[in-house]
Amino acid sequence: MQVTITENEKKNAIELLFGENLPKEFSTFLLELGFREVLKKKNTWYADAHPAYKSFATSLGDAFSRGDDWKTVSMYPSFQPSLENIDKSKFSFVTISYRGKEKAEKNEYVLFDPYKKVAMQIATQYAITKYGDDLQHVEVSPRNYKRKARILYDKEQIINRFKVEEKTEIEKLPAKEVENDLPIEESETQEETTLDTMNSEEQIKKENEPAKEVENNFPIEDSKTTIEEPTEEVDTENESGYKTDKERQLSTRDILNEVIPKLRSIEETLDGEDETILATSVMDFEDALEQTGHTRFENKLFKALQNFQDWMYDLKFETRTMALMEVNRLNQSLDLPLFALKKDTPKSLSVSKDIFNRDHIVPNVLVPTKAGEPFQSGGLNLSDANFMRMKFKRLYNITDDTIEQASGLDLFRLSQMAHPNDYGISVNRSTILREWESRGREAFEEIGYPTDLDYPYVNVHTGYKSVSTLASQIGAYDDRHQWWSAVEHSRPIADLAKGIVIMDTLLMELVEKKLELVNPKTNKPRTDKQSKEAFNDIEWEISRLERSKLVIQDYMNKDLEVEESLPETKPNKEKKQEPNDYLDKVIAIMHTAFAKAEHLSKKKIEKLKEETNAPTMGALWEAVELSWLLWYKVLYREPISFEARLKKMVLFWNKVQPTYAYSDSSKELYKQYSTPCPIGAIIAQYTQMDEAEFIFEPSAGNGLLLVGANPRITHVNEIDKSRKQSLEHQGFGRITSDNAAQPFPEMMHKVHDVVVTNPPFASWDDSKFDKERIIQKYFNKHRGLANHIRLEHLMAGLALYTMKDDGKAAIIIMGHVYFGDDGLFAKYRPFFNWLYRHYKVDDVINMNSYKLYNKQGAVTKTMLILIDGRKSKPSGVAPNKSEQPHLEDMVETFEDLWKQTKSHIKPNIETIIKQLKTARTK
Repeated sequence: MQVTITENEKKNAIELLFGENLPKEFSTFLLELGFREVLKKKNTWYADAHPAYKSFATSLGDAFSRGDDWKTVSMYPSFQPSLENIDKSKFSFVTISYRGKEKAEKNEYVLFDPYKKVAMQIATQYAITKYGDDLQHVEVSPRNYKRKARILYDKEQIINRFKVEEKTEIEKLPAKEVENDLPIEESETQEETTLDTMNSEEQIKKENEPAKEVENNFPIEDSKTTIEEPTEEVDTENESGYKTDKERQLSTRDILNEVIPKLRSIEETLDGEDETILATSVMDFEDALEQTGHTRFENKLFKALQNFQDWMYDLKFETRTMALMEVNRLNQSLDLPLFALKKDTPKSLSVSKDIFNRDHIVPNVLVPTKAGEPFQSGGLNLSDANFMRMKFKRLYNITDDTIEQASGLDLFRLSQMAHPNDYGISVNRSTILREWESRGREAFEEIGYPTDLDYPYVNVHTGYKSVSTLASQIGAYDDRHQWWSAVEHSRPIADLAKGIVIMDTLLMELVEKKLELVNPKTNKPRTDKQSKEAFNDIEWEISRLERSKLVIQDYMNKDLEVEESLPETKPNKEKKQEPNDYLDKVIAIMHTAFAKAEHLSKKKIEKLKEETNAPTMGALWEAVELSWLLWYKVLYREPISFEARLKKMVLFWNKVQPTYAYSDSSKELYKQYSTPCPIGAIIAQYTQMDEAEFIFEPSAGNGLLLVGANPRITHVNEIDKSRKQSLEHQGFGRITSDNAAQPFPEMMHKVHDVVVTNPPFASWDDSKFDKERIIQKYFNKHRGLANHIRLEHLMAGLALYTMKDDGKAAIIIMGHVYFGDDGLFAKYRPFFNWLYRHYKVDDVINMNSYKLYNKQGAVTKTMLILIDGRKSKPSGVAPNKSEQPHLEDMVETFEDLWKQTKSHIKPNIETIIKQLKTARTK
């Protein structure tokens, strides 16, 4: 590839004109680096005339002129380490988080470049080299924390230029190299700058050197590299009897010259996958042979050997035997371990490990041996994309069309991302889910995971508080076999006896905390509100741990031998499905009545408790609500227009659906009223759930807001046990029991296409400190919000935090919008100012809850908020009365609600094209 580099002095920019279209991987890399494509000039890219970009452009031109790949070119800091450059804000503050022995740890560095994308690229490359699989996260803050930066400078915690050092084990050898500023001649000139920092003498020396000019007249400001003069080589062995570097290099080259034609002759006799693997290896070896410099030659060769090792066990045994006879000659010449002919035993497919997940350690779990971090621990951030692109290039070759050929290991890796598309991988989440359902058992065996239905798996987000069987993880007893659910959120317990010990320790700690909350005189919990709540929370945690512990004990006490695969026949229904029997009976009885258009009274419904063996009256009514939700789902899926479907739903609401006639203290306290299903159907149309890939409902209840959702791609969160049972019955892909009034894990930030929620209506009673802390981080530091926000506002904001920038959301909260004498929102103005400032609010619709909610037991005023994405740049506040006077209006019927909501639905491109074709035909 050719590149022409010019400087545009008028725009203070450099331009790169490439001789051909760029590969997608290269263009993505340039974008991440800070370059932009000139739309009006084909194959032209530009960036600021920043020293780092100038240096990169020059090195890129040099590499292309030598026939090297763009991947061999590295980015360097623009400025020399000095206190003066810190004072001039020519630096970035870097924080690298990594997995320590027992908890997350971090190191801080100063990097002398103020451009964030440049600093991020350099820091990420450095972090991968230094921390390897323990690396968790890299954060860059340009021109910030000057005082800390000075301290780091004094401690020599500086990320500067570095080279890849030679390792003795091939697994530790990186498949990349670092470019010098000067062209590398055929002599053995090598870069000798250190990995971390330069000593003070070198810094002083370099700071006094004049700036150096490079090709294309681009100066590299304060950015120099010490080049060691080549030393004289001798042709004889040294005193120790070992060969010199040059002799060893020549020897390896000679062997490679012999190995390549022999591998090519083997390749000519093959076909299929064996031929592909060997042909790829030959090309890699030939690429190494073409390198002139010693360091570049060995780096390319190490990379070729690593690639061969990754794929060699996919070769047939005979082919592998012949190939290894040649390849191991190269390993021997480099003093590397020889590749084994036979693959490791299945036991080594997974290994026991203490994994770090966000802010806690989950000990004693099995992880796929070769998966690598951060996949073994799970919980990737979008900020990991650069790191992954450099370390796991194979994933970027997988597409929706080729995923059937992906290994179980790669499926495991892909499943640790909420949406692979967000990381630049051309695979949709829905495709991955289908692939797991198609060959989940086979993939589990491939990564070394137990496939016994009763084997205990621990949740990586909540640890040993949530241990459940594989069967419950994948929904095996409902014939769902959602293997991906276990892979995404759980890991098998490695040592079961050790798991029991861990849980006993946790239980002991909780019991001790519980005793601290007991009055020693009465042996009862202390009477103050805070102690009571803490006591109840601990009892709940103890109960969770004991249930989880029982799962392990049940498995350890099994009399039957451990099976290696899932049985084809269903397990004993009587034993496993007993807790859900009453659900099926209630649904069957209610649907029989619905089919007859029969409206059952409260008295008739409550008689079903004995007939169906429902455990409580509350559980019975939850089952009844589930029955009519399933009926509405059937109506929603009918192949007729939505207006016709809505008409059927409204008729069912008015004539057949029973009135929810049960309440308890919890529902009264938190005003937990489920959304009428016709509203859920309208919301499904607005949010375009049919086209979504990932849906989230953080306060799901029985799922009435999800009438139009595909359960398989929907994450529901609900803390109520009986309602969670209803969600399991519907087969939702991910079911959690997190506190939706607390921030969700960072991995859920901006990952959902659709977010819908109807949070409980209540005041937010946290301390002022806790409120301010959450407002600062999750509500954009909005002034005054902490003093004027209710629980439903908090939960709605935290839910929106998980929505993609271009996602859609629908939120139902308490109250009605009305304007004060000043024409501004009269109530909860700070919340709505924050909402309108950061999100694209289509509408806020006041609903007459006495009419629309009359069968759900609610009489509270409610409003529906429609949101069409997040603003790229915060702006504006809530509208005033003169701007949007209709906000005071109130809808009285489902038909009117649909009419107002429909006005905000924008047809997609496919629909517009279809309409245009129809019009053209007419």
